[in-house]
Amino acid sequence: MSRILTILIIVLFTSIGWGQKTAGTQANNKIKGIYVYQFAKNVDWPQKYKTGDFIIGVLGDKLFYEQIKKSYTGKAIGSQKIKVEFYENISAVKSPHLLYVSPYNRKVAIELAQKLKKDKTLIIGEEEGLLNDGIIINFISRNNKLAFELSKTNAKKKDLIISQTLTRLAVDVL
Repeated sequence: MSRILTILIIVLFTSIGWGQKTAGTQANNKIKGIYVYQFAKNVDWPQKYKTGDFIIGVLGDKLFYEQIKKSYTGKAIGSQKIKVEFYENISAVKSPHLLYVSPYNRKVAIELAQKLKKDKTLIIGEEEGLLNDGIIINFISRNNKLAFELSKTNAKKKDLIISQTLTRLAVDVL
């Protein structure tokens, strides 16, 4: 039942226009936040990463960071409490469970994919073509709606298991 509810919520929120600016930015951040939370819930990390806090990192997008922090800090992924961290630059990035890289930072996203290659960090980008550069999940716009594509191949290299729910919801799967 919860899987169906999750799908319905995602479909409902993605029907809201994706291309709006200013006031739409806050709505877009809420929608992206819901997605990020669902990504965290629907990916399985290796056992040794299931202790301590569940870290969601945001690189370069302070407004999105504030939205995620406000909405999800203290909630749980399994038995782990969510902690949200903001990174100003690539050198500040540690090794979070999940890392969102702000849009239009293709070069930075690719550098992070290399830097965190051996870590079990699920990197989320937001620019066409990033799955070919080591990113696992990539937000894209389809018909003015937020959608995502994913690379199960890149996830497998990091021993991350993507649920069937996310696989079915992705518009493209590599």
